[in-house]
Amino acid sequence: MQHLNINQLTKEFPGVTALRDVSFDVRPGHVTALMGENGAGKSTLLSILGGEQRPSAGRVCMDGVELELDSPAASAAAGIQIVHQEPHLVMGLTVAENVLLGRLPHRGGFIRRRDIENTCRHVVDRIGITLDPGAVVGTLGSAQRQMVEIVKGLVNNARVLALDEPTSSLASAEVEQLFGVIEGLRRDGVAIIYVSHRMDEVLRLADSFVVLRDGQLAGIRDRRDVDEASLI
Repeated sequence: MQHLNINQLTKEFPGVTALRDVSFDVRPGHVTALMGENGAGKSTLLSILGGEQRPSAGRVCMDGVELELDSPAASAAAGIQIVHQEPHLVMGLTVAENVLLGRLPHRGGFIRRRDIENTCRHVVDRIGITLDPGAVVGTLGSAQRQMVEIVKGLVNNARVLALDEPTSSLASAEVEQLFGVIEGLRRDGVAIIYVSHRMDEVLRLADSFVVLRDGQLAGIRDRRDVDEASLI
């Protein structure tokens, strides 16, 4: 089981400190809610974990080993997958092609389409969702596109999955499906960072809460020690 440690992360831009000395742990089989107002530093933190930005100071470690997250590929190789609020997918490709983009199996210059669809289907079946690996992503709804991003991470053996406002464009039935997937991943030992402004969601899902304010850590609380009023 892999344990993610965020240690004194700081990110400075000209004239602005977006993060200052933020530290917390993300444990396997555990949902950590990351909360705060707009501008609190949540997106900056996710961009560092996703290899899209380098921190000005601080470390990100996995099982005590410092990670060099200098690109999205490096983050994926370290077992970290960010599911952005707007999925980063190629609309003209199939689900399976998106899931395995950049490492499509081929032989003699030809893509082995059956192999990529079987690999994708294995993960789809594992998390218990209905998703056709051969469907073109541009024909899918918002909920299914979110699931494609999750499947992409699991095909890459992600052990830390960060979900950024994942229910913002979902209907209630789709939200329930997503929650079911999250519960299954928690049982499988995946560490989940869940970013949301919606109190009912985080109080239902989260095992712990990390709250940022103006780029700094405002507090960390376990679920048993918090209710909506104290969290606000």
